[in-house]
Amino acid sequence: MLGMANQHGPVIDMTPDGAFIEPPKPTLGTILARVIAFGILLVVAAVAFWMALFIIPVLIILGVAGYAFARMQVRRY
Repeated sequence: MLGMANQHGPVIDMTPDGAFIEPPKPTLGTILARVIAFGILLVVAAVAFWMALFIIPVLIILGVAGYAFARMQVRRY
């Protein structure tokens, strides 16, 4: 029962007359900054995905070529 006494409960932002406090509205600059940041992150993710689509097949081909070269060297000696 002692643990229950330490809990304060939720904080309600209310004025003395009973009205709730509205959070401040974001400015146009803040909204534009968020949209631009989201757009930049979206472009970076798209470029990373595009690069992965081209790099993975190249790495697979290089792996197969390396394996074939190693097998050829083992047969030679």
